[in-house]
Amino acid sequence: MPLPTRPGAVSRTAGAALLRHCLHHARPQVLRSVAWAVLRQCSFLALPWLLGLALDAAVRRADPARAAGYAAALCAVALAEYAGMRGWQLWSNLAEARAGAWLRTRLLRSVLENAARPAHRDGGDEGEAAGDLATRAGRDVETVVYWVHGLTTWVVIGTTVLVLVPSLAGLDPALLLVAAATVPVLLLVNRVFPPLYGVRAEALARAHARRSGTVEELLSALLPLRGVGADRLMVARHHRHSADVTRHTLRLGAVSALWEATAFAVPRLAVVAGLLTGGRAALDGRITVGQLTTFVLWMGTVSVAVTAAVARLGDRTDALVAAGRVAAVLDTGGTATVPAARSHPVTGEPVLEVAGLTVTRPGRPPLGPLTLTARPGEWIALTGPTGSGKTTLLRALAGLAPAEGSVTLAGRPAHAWPHLTVGLVPEAPLLMRGTVTDNLLLTGDHPPDALARVCRTAGLDLALAGLPHGTDTDVGERGRALSGGQRQLVALARALLHDSPVLLLDDVTSALDTGTEAEVLRRLRRATAGRVVVFATHSPAVRALADREFALTLPLTEHLHV
Repeated sequence: MPLPTRPGAVSRTAGAALLRHCLHHARPQVLRSVAWAVLRQCSFLALPWLLGLALDAAVRRADPARAAGYAAALCAVALAEYAGMRGWQLWSNLAEARAGAWLRTRLLRSVLENAARPAHRDGGDEGEAAGDLATRAGRDVETVVYWVHGLTTWVVIGTTVLVLVPSLAGLDPALLLVAAATVPVLLLVNRVFPPLYGVRAEALARAHARRSGTVEELLSALLPLRGVGADRLMVARHHRHSADVTRHTLRLGAVSALWEATAFAVPRLAVVAGLLTGGRAALDGRITVGQLTTFVLWMGTVSVAVTAAVARLGDRTDALVAAGRVAAVLDTGGTATVPAARSHPVTGEPVLEVAGLTVTRPGRPPLGPLTLTARPGEWIALTGPTGSGKTTLLRALAGLAPAEGSVTLAGRPAHAWPHLTVGLVPEAPLLMRGTVTDNLLLTGDHPPDALARVCRTAGLDLALAGLPHGTDTDVGERGRALSGGQRQLVALARALLHDSPVLLLDDVTSALDTGTEAEVLRRLRRATAGRVVVFATHSPAVRALADREFALTLPLTEHLHV
């Protein structure tokens, strides 16, 4: 499973870049929502003005016909306001959906392309890391797309300012001064609270990730742990992480409540001051009763606009934190772009040459040195007891673990290999919710005949024979509806979809029965005649088919199979 960088290293720059890319991909929908929102807000602001004119016509001038005309205009403008609101919300929802689809697709592709990347975190365990990934793919993505949904609100706020500033000045300059006096206070409020809110929001996100990891462990391991009396420890850990979530939620809520209460009180005080000022202006004859009514309703709009602005600032702070966490999974260096999942040709004969590959492990003996030359069609087996480092060495061959020595393909060093030159299949592969076909197509579109071919090569026709829906079977959360062997074969088929000249397979037949394993290996051997295949394995069947075997002992020794 891919694991993100540690939460303390969240990059706000990468988060801001990711937000810009989300906005770019939802731009057509956002622009349409902006057009409808401007119509809605102009209509909405016209309603108090027309109401004031109707009151003056009916009360001051005693002109029922004119009052009726204004009433009819009110109805027409109200219909326009309704249409604008519907269009605004429709296109904002579509913008949110577009941004969410783009972001989730990039996230899933990044997860799949780096499925064997080792962990980079301080402490914790696999369950915590899985929970953190689930939090980033769920809660954090939702936070980002909610920010996209609310972007049009800023246009509404801007429209309110552009319309009301000259309109209030036209009523009475003193009324405009009352409304404007709230601005420096609100600027101070929004200068002080967002940084504190952001720090506490990030702490809450980490707490949710830790609890998600604990829930993951409880769901998957509670019964086995109960058998050895360790279930109480797991439940206690869950309670501890839940208490952390509660504590951080209350701390965030305290900041949020104080922020919103302050921002809410300031415009309300401005309304009171405006009523006093406007009432005196009405008594002096500078404004009419209808204009005073218009002013009071407009001040309510100002209050709503300020409250919305404060909420949107909080959304942006949340979105920056969430986007930074998602960008860490994407590992894009702040560009928030993920390469398309596609194969690239390798010029020349794809001969894999490894010279002195050595992996240094803190507190443990080094792995290697490994030296080999493998030509297309050769199978290499890495063997050794559990914990001897087969998986680590396989990752080093893929360039996913730091190592000394050199690895070249067709004379090109590993760092210069094109994207997806190496197909790496871990022993415990990651599947996403959806069908088997959905999981195969996560890496890109492929024609049905290509899907059928790799499914047969990987033995999925055998593994799924007992299921009524075949490749349309839902795999469940993280693939749990399938057996371990079925998950392995889905991951193998996914790797075979790309014409990678090198396949690195980490014990991918370990969960298969003997008969199925033999048939899958036979098909795989025939299908990989033009590829280099390196197995990390315990299986006697794989070892029997391998051209060479490297046993991970100290020193590393080679056993040639004829």
